[in-house]
Amino acid sequence: MTKNSVMLKQSVKIRLKPLARGRYSIYLDIYSRGRRSYEFLKLYHTPGEEENNADAMAQANSIREIRLSEIANREDLERGLGAFIGNMPPGAIPQSVTKCARLACSPSGGGKTCKIRAASAERKRNSRLKEPVKIRFKNLSNGNLSIYLAINVNGKRTYEYLRLYLVPEINAAAREQNRQTMDAVYTIKAQRIVDITGRVAGIRNDVRAKMSLIDWLNIYRDRQIGRGRGGAKRWVQTTIFALRHYEAGKNASLNEIDSRWLSGFMLYLMNDYRTSKDTQLAKGTVDNYLRCLRAALNVAVEEEILRVNPMSGFDRSHLKGASYPREFLTVDEVRKLIDTPCRSQTVKDGFLFSCFCGLRISDVRGLKWKNVIESGGKSYIYITQFKSKQPLFLPLNKQALRWMPERGGARDDDPVFCRLPKDMTVLNSWARDAGIKKHVTFHVSRHTFATMALTMGADLYTTSKLLGHTEIRTTQIYARIVNSKKEKAVSLLDAAFE
Repeated sequence: MTKNSVMLKQSVKIRLKPLARGRYSIYLDIYSRGRRSYEFLKLYHTPGEEENNADAMAQANSIREIRLSEIANREDLERGLGAFIGNMPPGAIPQSVTKCARLACSPSGGGKTCKIRAASAERKRNSRLKEPVKIRFKNLSNGNLSIYLAINVNGKRTYEYLRLYLVPEINAAAREQNRQTMDAVYTIKAQRIVDITGRVAGIRNDVRAKMSLIDWLNIYRDRQIGRGRGGAKRWVQTTIFALRHYEAGKNASLNEIDSRWLSGFMLYLMNDYRTSKDTQLAKGTVDNYLRCLRAALNVAVEEEILRVNPMSGFDRSHLKGASYPREFLTVDEVRKLIDTPCRSQTVKDGFLFSCFCGLRISDVRGLKWKNVIESGGKSYIYITQFKSKQPLFLPLNKQALRWMPERGGARDDDPVFCRLPKDMTVLNSWARDAGIKKHVTFHVSRHTFATMALTMGADLYTTSKLLGHTEIRTTQIYARIVNSKKEKAVSLLDAAFE
């Protein structure tokens, strides 16, 4: 082996990048012309999966050999052109020839001057035939053509870049390399067509695709909890509960989920499904169920259990933008509750406390005395929110402090609101006794705080921070409520002068 060939072999190396859960991403470390670049191959090494790992390394080696051949061809071209131009007498070479030589040797200009017959033949073939998978080419700055597939299924087009390239056909070796590359591309194209045909027929190669949808949702739930996303637990549990009551969902497997099945499940949620309180789901809640399902199926695609997410392209536009009216109390209604006795003083204290600080019931239950900070004659709360897991630093006003119990001899780890019951049905009877006809839940107190803050002149950003929202668009819902109240107030002037 010559010195040049040894150096060429060392110019492209296979390396591994550590990922989560012990996996490694396989990539190429390419050093050419004094420059280093990296090419990630979308191939992975997973501990314990020896057969898959061997296949991945074999593919990586094949791509490495192609890159080595590309570098060798480019260097041969440079040396050949350099020798040819160097041996000619000055002025004997037309300027156009030297320009073409520079373009061919340059990594930024050679691609458009050299015709690649394999690409030309495939482009002519594409213009004549109608196929669900077509081979396309993208011009690169170094003169190569990047090969990708344009896949059209059910009117939706996607693209798959193959990390395979055609090189300028400057000699017989380059033409042979391109022929071998195109053979590999045709093999991949044929496999994609088989996959599409199998998907339409309901065929899945991965045995995990036969797993029931409910079992997969349980796995997805545990996976999210393990990643610290405990908020997903509630939606996954409610989605599973709905599926168990849906006849076509009890035993549905992952490979049975398609647009027709999804349409049936959506219609069931909108028309037939009833909550534990025997109420119908709002459109926004139905959309949340489907979003939970989509997220779980996305993970199935990431784990290569499914090739595509059946919810991709599924029409949910009629559900978006539909939100239930957010119930809140006016200042006068809050005053009525203050003046009205409640069967549970703990519930009354906790509810009114939340009306003046905006905490969720989960955070009121979890509030401990160590979370209450006294500084400079003022009181603050510093907690990690149960829902979003985000920290919240909240100043307390006098009204909130009024409804906080006395600490007495309580320890730091003792709850501020002791014996706050899970059953909050007492809220509705308390509201009726106060002459309020609205359906009052504990969360109404949080809505009340938001609308009162905005009505009293607090800006949207400040209110968002007080509520602990991670996105200001969530707070904008309350701003729309306040704006509608302003419009009604202004319209009263019209009625007064008609």
